[in-house]
Amino acid sequence: MRRASDRYFNDLCDGLPDHLLDLDDLELLGELQRPTLIRVPGTGDAPPRGLACLLHGDEDTGYRATLRILRQRHRYPFDLFVVIGNVRAALADGGFKARYLDDQEDLNRVWGREPTTRLRLAANGILDVLRQAKIAAMVDVHNNTGTNPFYAIVTQVRTAQLNLATTFTTMLLHWELGVGTLMEALDDVCPAIAVECGLPGQEASLAFAVDGLRRYLWTPTIRDDVVERDYDLLGDLRKVMVRPEVRFRFGGELGDDVDFVVEQDADAHNFRTVPAGHLLGRVAPGAANPLLVCGPGGVDATASHVRVLGGRVVLTREVTPVMMTRTEQAARKDCLFYIATRPQTAGAATPARVDTEPASPDIRR
Repeated sequence: MRRASDRYFNDLCDGLPDHLLDLDDLELLGELQRPTLIRVPGTGDAPPRGLACLLHGDEDTGYRATLRILRQRHRYPFDLFVVIGNVRAALADGGFKARYLDDQEDLNRVWGREPTTRLRLAANGILDVLRQAKIAAMVDVHNNTGTNPFYAIVTQVRTAQLNLATTFTTMLLHWELGVGTLMEALDDVCPAIAVECGLPGQEASLAFAVDGLRRYLWTPTIRDDVVERDYDLLGDLRKVMVRPEVRFRFGGELGDDVDFVVEQDADAHNFRTVPAGHLLGRVAPGAANPLLVCGPGGVDATASHVRVLGGRVVLTREVTPVMMTRTEQAARKDCLFYIATRPQTAGAATPARVDTEPASPDIRR
């Protein structure tokens, strides 16, 4: 059954019918054609939970993991709301090739924004349903375009978010950039995180996502009173972009058609602390800085993080690069990488206490 239809997204309130679940992954997207919200009815014993995938059309892992879960046809103690995001982009060019199309915005940058485009209208409509349902948690599954460990992103360093994130992994990023992501838009509703599952199209990425989602969906309570697992946390993120007028490539030599060469295998340093002076790439002697570094609110932080010395583009301080891409498309449509700093100490689990009453089967908030 479909709720009173919103023309900008599919709103399916009785789950995906069997004839769609039995299609292969791309054929199913071909039937959907646009952003889709699916409510998978549960027993109603616990508050609803959420799961999002394909907000970027070239990130297939979350979508394939979600279908693997849905095809098992389990009935959970809660209604499960599933967001399948940029279906058009996922279908383009044979499937899972485009982050978003040339006539679109980035679907993970429009949540809670003014509803002036089709994707923003879809996002706002989906948000309205999720808010009305009073979902108790949201997990948004993504891939990277460079070599990274599996990690999760939290918008608040709070107990419930930490426990939700460490259901998947103990490597965490604290995100404070305020760029219109789904998890940011749900900050005032429930614990909401993003989970980054490595490169798309990899069996290891899919296995990580499926295992983590199973733990998430079968964990009776995500506690907000004690932190249950140790974790490593990176924060104070800065976004590093190639300036739009700069022609660049990964590896090779400078030439008439290239202004900036990014170091080959630069993504090998993701999540590794590097010293001041670390080489990012090369420009012609006397050339301007090819990079722009932005902090929260878009504040220009370039001078304090990156400089050019004799044609060498280097970092000015000890930092940890994360999410360094290896594709020009990702660098142009999002960024080259992020700069993070590592706290002096990692987070530790709170010593367990003895509860006098059994935990309730919901997410404590």
